Amino acid sequence: MTVHSLNTKRASRSAESRVAAQDWRALVSELNMQGCAVMPGLLTAEECAEIASLYPHEEHFRSHVIMARHGFGKGEYRYFTYPLPDLIEGLRTALYP
Repeated sequence: MTVHSLNTKRASRSAESRVAAQDWRALVSELNMQGCAVMPGLLTAEECAEIASLYPHEEHFRSHVIMARHGFGKGEYRYFTYPLPDLIEGLRTALYP
């Protein structure tokens, strides 16, 4: 699995159309009540697995944060290198205009 496959799969279903297809009234209500919301169908199980499979490969990331080093608790996270995979860039742009 490579970043390239994230750039080419499901091109017919853009990130913008996925975000637009959400039930925004329900999402806003859930956000107001819970502080978070699930966006059903935003990503397929295959896409989630593809993104997750990149994590062990440092070349895809520009920064690696180990939370305990900063007093943030347990766990870690990484920031993708630029340019972002198309799917991630598209979702980022659609969700945070």
